[in-house]
Amino acid sequence: MRRIKISFSLLLTVIYIVLSCAYIVLFDRLLAVVAADPETVQAWQTYKGWIFVLFSGILFYFMLAAAVKVRIYSENTLKHANEKLRAIISASPLAILTLDTENHILSWNQAAEKMFGWEEKEVLGLLNPIVPDAKALEYRSYLKKAAGGELDNALEIELQKKDGMLLAASLSLSPTRNSSGEINGYVALISDITEQKLREKQLQYMSLYDALTGIYNRAYFEHEMHRLANSRLNSLGIIVCDLDGLKLYNDSLGHAVGDKLLKAAAQVIKSCFRESDVVARIGGDEFAILLPNADRQATEAACERIRLALQEYNKKHEKYYLSMSVGYAVCTGEAINVDDLFREADNNMYREKARRSSAVRETTMQILLRALAARQYTNGQSAEQMEKMVAGLAMKTGITGEHLKDIRLFAKFHDIGNVGVPEKILFKKEPLTSKEIEIIRRHPEIGHRIALSAPDLIHLADWILKHHEWWNGDGYPLGLKGSDIPLECRILAIVDAYDALTNDRPYRKAKSKEEALAELKRAAGIQFDPELVNIFIDLVTSGEYHEMLQSSERTYHPAQGI
Repeated sequence: MRRIKISFSLLLTVIYIVLSCAYIVLFDRLLAVVAADPETVQAWQTYKGWIFVLFSGILFYFMLAAAVKVRIYSENTLKHANEKLRAIISASPLAILTLDTENHILSWNQAAEKMFGWEEKEVLGLLNPIVPDAKALEYRSYLKKAAGGELDNALEIELQKKDGMLLAASLSLSPTRNSSGEINGYVALISDITEQKLREKQLQYMSLYDALTGIYNRAYFEHEMHRLANSRLNSLGIIVCDLDGLKLYNDSLGHAVGDKLLKAAAQVIKSCFRESDVVARIGGDEFAILLPNADRQATEAACERIRLALQEYNKKHEKYYLSMSVGYAVCTGEAINVDDLFREADNNMYREKARRSSAVRETTMQILLRALAARQYTNGQSAEQMEKMVAGLAMKTGITGEHLKDIRLFAKFHDIGNVGVPEKILFKKEPLTSKEIEIIRRHPEIGHRIALSAPDLIHLADWILKHHEWWNGDGYPLGLKGSDIPLECRILAIVDAYDALTNDRPYRKAKSKEEALAELKRAAGIQFDPELVNIFIDLVTSGEYHEMLQSSERTYHPAQGI
């Protein structure tokens, strides 16, 4: 049985009719019983009509008042809802547009004004201006899907701003319908995803490329290496290169210089290959190259190109010397085990490094000499004179042969730790602060670490650490005193002080020979070994030192020993 829903208004009407009819019938019957006189009956009939009209009017008033109240409430509710909706649309970070079926703009919120540059009054009634011609077909296809209810996801599309610039946007379209259910327009929600897309590109770049050098990273290299192994190649060559002395560059000149060298090395290697070739940084100082379908001859030729490119680079860039050890491996045939092939190339690179050990040591010493030169007060000639003076005093104490060579090398590199001290402190003309003094006093420890990283200086590391100790124990960093200080350090301390006193410094002018010797004598037994001070003063005053400085004796060169 069908249930019929009766509206409240119809129910009231039916009740009103029933009650009215009952009132009329009952009143007439009652009147017929109590009144027989026609005039009386007529009078009561009039009263009956007035009573009916009065009660009907009262009832009508209350019903009308209730209806008006409901209507006013509905209108206010709708008004508040519309105001809330407008506020939400206005405050929304999303650009919200309403469009008719012909794609004309009907409304345009503040976020849309900010996002695209047009004010609402400029675009109302216009054909949607944010869709560039190149994207019109894609946009129309999306509109068609929206109308058919076929959309599951937002459309990522490039939209056009007022100034002609494009932005990456996420577009969602929903159709609006009239009372008949027909589509009469669309609501578009648009968010600017330009920054999101940039971040995605950056993440994608970082997943493929080395952030420092801009060439491929290890992850991409290994992916390509295994991909090539699964393809049909006649042969595969792998080259592995290792940058010599990078740790020493980092320790002596700082990581900023080390980073510059890595970038330079990457560009030198890359310049030897095609843009499409896989050149990758696979470790801190290690690079690798994949050569598909390259035989042994082609791979050897590629290695030679790298060596020649390094020579050309070093001719043009004397400040920072680039040296690399290069190894390679080639596999031919269908079954290529790329992991074994890479391991073979890596081992060959290390064998090459071992064969080139003297050249690698030469590179190390060149790095240190250049680093030290940038942190010295004196020029090369003055440093050479100091070496001779140290050697002269050492010989007076009975030091000869290889020991003498070591002490001259020590004289050259004793202040290598200064590379870790900022230049603004080293060359400061004003008095140093307590903090700056503390920084300078770290240089023996820095020099000690650097010496331990340099094969030719390892045996001097202990002397470099202790060359600022004082005879009375007030020196640094260990507070050694007397004969606990190595003889080599005591010798150097006297000559170093004399050299400093007789040469200009940023904070004072040079003293005369006599003034310098007097200073040394006053510090004997405090800062310096008193016995060695007397020997040194005799050397200087007797003229023996003058003869040493005028001699043409060979000085240390890293490739020659002494």
